[in-house]
Amino acid sequence: MTKPEVRIKVRLLTLLLVVLPLLCPAVSISTPQLIQQAEKLLEHDQLDSAILVYQKAIDQATFKKQKQHLLQANLGLASAYFYQGDFPRAKDQLETCESTANKADDRAYLLQVWLIWAEVLFAEGNWPAAESRLRMLEKRAEPTRDQMPLAKGYNFWAKICSQQGKADLANAYLKKGKALALQLSDKTLAIDLLTQLATNFKNQDGSLIKAQDYLEELIRLREKTKDERNLISDHQELADLFRQTGDLPQAQSQLLKALKLSQSIRDTLQQMELLYSIAKGFLAQNQMATAEEYLQRSLVMAVAKKNEFKVAEIRRLQGQSLDKQNQHDQALALYKTALSGFQHLGNDLECGRTLALFHQISASQRALAYFGNALTDKIANQETLGEVEIRLEMAKLQLELKEGTAALANLKNCASLAIQAGNRTYLLAIWDALAKANALQGNFNAAYVFAERHQNLKDSIFNAEQTRIISEMNARFDNAALRDSLQVTEIAKNRAELRQKNQLNYLLGGALLVVLLIALLLFQNYRTRTEQRLQAQQLAALEKQREADQLRSMINGEEQERKRIAQELHDGLGTLLATVKLQFNAVQNELPEIDANRSYQKADSLLDEACTEVRQISYNLMPAILQQYGLEFALQDLCEGISRSGRLEISFIPYGLDYPFDDPTAVSIYRIVQELVKNALRHAEAKELIVQLSIEDAQLSMIIEDDGKGFDVAEKLQNPGIGLQSIQSRLTLLNGSMEVESNPDLGTTFTIEIALTTQKN
Repeated sequence: MTKPEVRIKVRLLTLLLVVLPLLCPAVSISTPQLIQQAEKLLEHDQLDSAILVYQKAIDQATFKKQKQHLLQANLGLASAYFYQGDFPRAKDQLETCESTANKADDRAYLLQVWLIWAEVLFAEGNWPAAESRLRMLEKRAEPTRDQMPLAKGYNFWAKICSQQGKADLANAYLKKGKALALQLSDKTLAIDLLTQLATNFKNQDGSLIKAQDYLEELIRLREKTKDERNLISDHQELADLFRQTGDLPQAQSQLLKALKLSQSIRDTLQQMELLYSIAKGFLAQNQMATAEEYLQRSLVMAVAKKNEFKVAEIRRLQGQSLDKQNQHDQALALYKTALSGFQHLGNDLECGRTLALFHQISASQRALAYFGNALTDKIANQETLGEVEIRLEMAKLQLELKEGTAALANLKNCASLAIQAGNRTYLLAIWDALAKANALQGNFNAAYVFAERHQNLKDSIFNAEQTRIISEMNARFDNAALRDSLQVTEIAKNRAELRQKNQLNYLLGGALLVVLLIALLLFQNYRTRTEQRLQAQQLAALEKQREADQLRSMINGEEQERKRIAQELHDGLGTLLATVKLQFNAVQNELPEIDANRSYQKADSLLDEACTEVRQISYNLMPAILQQYGLEFALQDLCEGISRSGRLEISFIPYGLDYPFDDPTAVSIYRIVQELVKNALRHAEAKELIVQLSIEDAQLSMIIEDDGKGFDVAEKLQNPGIGLQSIQSRLTLLNGSMEVESNPDLGTTFTIEIALTTQKN
């Protein structure tokens, strides 16, 4: 039956549904059946017919006074108008639904109305109005009874935030929705929310560990639903995340689980790809025999399926395995077989990659020709990352051929393209290649600049991973120390209570005597009190001014000394070490065989460690990012760096920080936030932290809020630590104030106010 015939039959059926009850009331269709029929028409995109049937259902439900069916039909009609793109009629219908729901005091129905209304407003591009409807839904919903609409609302709210670039807020709403959706018997919505969370954190720098956590939770949920095909994809994605964090054994474990699932559903195409991926993993771990076993199994399937590309790809990987085992002649034979396959398919890119493995000058020249053809196609198709990838491969090959000029020409615009695409992996390789190409050409100044950029980015990636590892170790240590200190804390608490009772008894005994003495002194001091008060105020003002001057001198001197030492380390020792590193590279280029010398390798490694150590010390003394990019960017970098550790999730919310701060003020604010964040990380045992800074009418407000264990505010302020003393000193200098709200197990909130118009230079 053709599609036109189907449409004609559906329309005839719709006409019969409308006309037949009028001609023959005895055979009229019930309201629930009409609604069901309209829903089916809606599912099949028969929108005009669905609208007619919904209208008939509304008329019939009104006539028969079927309130529930009337509500259902009205909402269905609003959805049909929405899917048809008729937003004005959809909103008119939703107003009718809202009015009906309010009269019937039907909360569940009202929530559905607001949810669809938010979708309509979002489709119109009216995001604030859509959020307003979702706020109404959140306020009216009961979390214990309305999990489904509330979870859907949070899911949709997250989409709105994502469209506005508010990634942290979007993730927060997804987490709320997930917690509610997990309580439902149908786990479909929970699976969707977990998938979005895993994807968001995977695409966020420094958040791979959180992405792994959400993927593992998603896998556990899918295992209950027996969704094998999606489970295979989830295991593969989790394997990719483990591979990116350097945990190759865990990556292999996930791929083996995916392979077992693909075997259970007899998906041979998936098995072939998984066997190949597993072989690559074992090859990366130098487990040659195991890798060859999986490659052979993958090859058998590829041949059976007549998949020429996969056969050539497997042959090439087998050649690389033999190359690692110094069986170069056998490897070359496999490379030639793979090359023949790629040539037959006309795949220029893979031909170039295969020829590059020959390590022969003539083969390398041919590889460059193939890469050139592939590059032309990528440029024609406007594939930016594909263009960068090929240019980088060509540059590496040209460096091997000592063609520095050609390599520089290929790398000319690659860095800007990689930055634009946000691909740090390519950027790292590009700056390394640019340093080597300039060094090869004798441009040592340019080589130094690119080498420093390469090392800075490498350090950034390395430091993020090291911070995560150190945080996990600290967490384990802190838990053990906490258990050991519980008994000591309990004893100290009992002693403190006893001491407090004794003090109370002494105080009560002396209270009467003190009252009598005070009564006698009050009359004598009454006449001189005003004069003494004025003198005290003057002395206090002078003392305060003196203390402020001392504080300002001390803090400015400390920051200047830090800056001077950091500058000397970076410009003096850092430049010297970088120059030595370039000379090492020049020696390596002139004497390639020296790379095998163990003493040379050790010296090169120690030199890299020295460069990293000097750079880290210099950054800690005075973050260059604060001077180069300003306060907001520096604080954003500080929060993101700690969030990437996985131990503490920080949401940084700035507003109006483009204020023209002077250097001392910017440094003081940065140090205050740095100290409070560090305290939350070390002592609060918090999982989440909100750092909010805003400026309105030249008034800076800072709110730093965590969900940690809290503390006794009075006791803490009475006996402040070094960090809190430093914060109070800086606030004194800035004429700022601080309020602390904290209770045990209820978190801590620091509120700081600084009047920028009255701050002292």
